[in-house]
Amino acid sequence: MVVSKYNLDAFALLTPEELFSEITAEIKFYQQQISILQQQLVVLTGGFTNA
Repeated sequence: MVVSKYNLDAFALLTPEELFSEITAEIKFYQQQISILQQQLVVLTGGFTNA
């Protein structure tokens, strides 16, 4: 079970633009994490992946 780090009541205080900005920033963060993991996978596998 994943526990959200956000309090749902806090979202009610954000404007749609602020909410969009928060979500966009979080998506970019996780995209960066995925990219780092992909680079590490290439190093660990010597470039041989199923991707």
